[in-house]
Amino acid sequence: MTIFEQCKKLYNDAFGEDKEFDSMLFDSFFDNVETLEIDDVVAAMYFKIPCVLNFKGTKFKAYYIYAVTTHKDFRHKGLMSKLFSETQNEEAFYFLKPSSEGVIAFYNQAGFKQITGTRQTCDAVIEVCDKFKKLSLICDKPQNTYPIMIKGTPDNINKLTFEYTLE
Repeated sequence: MTIFEQCKKLYNDAFGEDKEFDSMLFDSFFDNVETLEIDDVVAAMYFKIPCVLNFKGTKFKAYYIYAVTTHKDFRHKGLMSKLFSETQNEEAFYFLKPSSEGVIAFYNQAGFKQITGTRQTCDAVIEVCDKFKKLSLICDKPQNTYPIMIKGTPDNINKLTFEYTLE
């Protein structure tokens, strides 16, 4: 199986399958997938989707971390922590929406802190590309506020406008 096929299977095993969304996600952002392989098997992966953080008028390189998953045969071995440390640097801003309360402790250990995400405009606004906007239309489930995890520079953000979430 190719890396692409392995990633798609790993993604579908973890998150279910929505043919339209999955095809668009992989067609648009597969070049932004980070993987950790063991013996030619994709053991862990996530999407590292480029965005821009506009914080009080200053723009920063940012990445939306999406679909964080580890192959069931490789879980609880520290592989995602290793993948994060190998693929994230302090020169950028990273953010994600935790999929459940149960993963927040892991993200805290990985250097993320929890803040409030909102669709209301505030000092910190995530700007996304048109491909991302189109993709979010397929799965949009509007929420006024939701938990979001951040890491990197700037780190003094307490609320983040992120209008185009992927659910």
